[in-house]
Amino acid sequence: MKYNPRVSSSRGKCTKAHFTAPSSVRRILMSAPLSRDLRTKYNVRSPKISARPQVK
Repeated sequence: MKYNPRVSSSRGKCTKAHFTAPSSVRRILMSAPLSRDLRTKYNVRSPKISARPQVK
């Protein structure tokens, strides 16, 4: 059962919506929640995921 009737279950429609979304929406879609200890360490609830992560 779908929870949100405004979101499509079709794979093609979801892919198109993801890749044609504006950057403001894509930023929200491409985020991941952190665990509680990392959240307190970095003061970030969900960091953005980028294609090229920078390693120090």
